[in-house]
Amino acid sequence: MRVLASAPAKIILFGEHSVVYGKPAIAAAIDLRTYVKAEFNENGRIRIEAKDIRTPGLTVSFTEDQIYFETDYGKAAEVLSYVREAINLVMEEAGKQKGITVSITSQIPVGAGLGSSAAVAVATIGAVSRLLGLELSKKEIAKLGHKVELLVQGASSGIDPTVSAVGGFLYYQKGSFESLPVVELPIVVGYTGSSGSTKELVAKVRKNYEEMPEIIEPILNSMGRLVEKAREVILAEYDKEIKFQLLGRLMNINHGLLDALGVSTKSLSDLVYASREAGALGAKITGAGGGGCMYALAPGKQTEVATAIKIAGGVPMITKISREGLRIEEVEE
Repeated sequence: MRVLASAPAKIILFGEHSVVYGKPAIAAAIDLRTYVKAEFNENGRIRIEAKDIRTPGLTVSFTEDQIYFETDYGKAAEVLSYVREAINLVMEEAGKQKGITVSITSQIPVGAGLGSSAAVAVATIGAVSRLLGLELSKKEIAKLGHKVELLVQGASSGIDPTVSAVGGFLYYQKGSFESLPVVELPIVVGYTGSSGSTKELVAKVRKNYEEMPEIIEPILNSMGRLVEKAREVILAEYDKEIKFQLLGRLMNINHGLLDALGVSTKSLSDLVYASREAGALGAKITGAGGGGCMYALAPGKQTEVATAIKIAGGVPMITKISREGLRIEEVEE
């Protein structure tokens, strides 16, 4: 038997960093996917094969106790950890121990702040659970994905695996999730090619907050109110063009507040301003900052914005909001 499952990447639309201080955030699944194929093998061991489809010929093969680099995959050891924990948790839930080969193909850059770890965990849980005959709801898969992140990372809000499993728009505050109506946003993601340390960036904001609370707290409060305004716009029965205009303005304000917190970089700002100059209604950091990605809202201008991002030194990815989260693509008996 063979099962192919996929799970999407995510972007933080609004509210990164302020969410650490109890403020709300809005995240969305985007149509960049990680695909995981799972099948039984006869040697009784876990074997994992990974390919990055954005780089032809890139392949990594490793077993549970060894990693073989046929060519560089950057953070292959991290991939191993998430996949291994995901398989172990599903086997524990199913009460079965089997030899399984997992093959990973991904459109999501690793370490870019797009939830690549959550996507591979969720897709693995989806494929292996179906392979073992274990029926899990998307919410149950999201909870297992959260457990995987806790086991590997030591801490996790649960946003990434929940968005990847459920799809669409999610409003998050203090551990609680609410699905929002999906607005079809024509977006372009720009990857700087480098990544920042979330832990270090969160610590940097915390240090500033502790040393200058009278300055930083109003910024965080403004970000919280901005997220509430964005939720209001998403829920409102506005004309699509008006909705895009309002969300774009909020994106630009949110980016300015993140810049004020000190989490932007020149490379991120270059991509943000290049996108706006090319016609994007809004552009901002997505994720912790310090590198990683930004995204731009570009109705009717996705090609122009993608070109501008490339000229500015980034890697553009034209995409859209994914209504679907985890998807079982194929089951072969």
